[in-house]
Amino acid sequence: MAVVTDQRLTGYRFVIAGLIALLGFSGGLSFFATGPITPLIMDHYGISHSAAGLLTGIVALVHVAAAIPVSTLIGRVDLKLLIALGALANSAPLLSFLAVDSYPLLLATRAIFGLGFVFLFPTMGPLLMQWFRPKELPLVNGVFVMVTSLGIAVSSFGMSPLSDAIGWDAALSLPGGLSLLAAAAWLAFGRAMTGAKEIGARPVVRRVVGVLRSRTTLLLVAADAGPFALLTVSLAWLPTFYNEVHGMSLARAGTLMGFTSLTSVLTLALASLLTIRISRRRPFLLVPGILVGFAGLSTVLLADSPAVWLAVVALGVTTWFYIPVLVTIPMELYPNDPSRVSMIFASIMALGGVANFIAPLTVGAIADVTGSFVPGLALFAVLAWSLGVVAFLLPETGPARRAAQ
Repeated sequence: MAVVTDQRLTGYRFVIAGLIALLGFSGGLSFFATGPITPLIMDHYGISHSAAGLLTGIVALVHVAAAIPVSTLIGRVDLKLLIALGALANSAPLLSFLAVDSYPLLLATRAIFGLGFVFLFPTMGPLLMQWFRPKELPLVNGVFVMVTSLGIAVSSFGMSPLSDAIGWDAALSLPGGLSLLAAAAWLAFGRAMTGAKEIGARPVVRRVVGVLRSRTTLLLVAADAGPFALLTVSLAWLPTFYNEVHGMSLARAGTLMGFTSLTSVLTLALASLLTIRISRRRPFLLVPGILVGFAGLSTVLLADSPAVWLAVVALGVTTWFYIPVLVTIPMELYPNDPSRVSMIFASIMALGGVANFIAPLTVGAIADVTGSFVPGLALFAVLAWSLGVVAFLLPETGPARRAAQ
């Protein structure tokens, strides 16, 4: 695809950045919104921990099923339309108030919401490559992830007290309303080239298989799967663990998880700025990759200690610091092939989604069988060290590598 250079220098790219930020923030509000109020939902429907794990797991299951098929639409369907479909799907939690008498309907709203990120995440790469210069990509990638994390933080802090005030079903519906407004804003002001010329002669299926079999793709999947699975089970189950086992109020437990997400916002801002000053990429994966497992174990083992506040902060730092670089690496490896970048993003969602689907269900099932959350949470803390292992295996893609060539 021939990128229009003048477009990457115009002021309108900041409008695009603002719209992307709005889409990310509104989607982040709903991503883990059920975590702080899972005990309320369990009591309302009379369901087990295993069944409640589907509230988070079903989002990942949709990612597994749909991410790669949707990525094949890049270059065939207008990017603006694909992003609009994602934004509209993200507004599905708006209907949560209708599911007060039906748990399957609540799960359906979560599944449709999961489909929203399936459209948004793979399209972000090609869109940002159209509008921003290579040296700006790590920063703008970081901004998108940062505002998404900010949305997660806001819902972590606010969902429990908001549920006390207006009911959990109405509280879950509010973020969907903002996503609907974000969709309207994108339709009104968003711009994207179709990128129809990106599709070459090779059959799409062969191209997808090639991407999935790529060593780099598999390493990126493994790097993200461990820490994100840990983050998923932490946001989904730590509030319940702190409430049921350690007698902590849901509001205080939600505040703890809010600090995890708030810390991630500051971490992403710092990481994005450092990518401008540091010419290497691997240290951004290696440092959190070494520390992330210890952070995960600390959130469990220090639950009765004031040091748990430091543990959740460490969790936020180590599970987010690497992400701006992780999503930039494919753009730097394949600067002239946006459709391949999109497929790599989709592969991270789909293959990593297997772990994220299994993770909350596994922790819930282990808790049902053993009566303890500790074994399940500890298991995924250990698996999060996949980031550190992969950091040694990925190629260097930053400016330092290009200068050495």
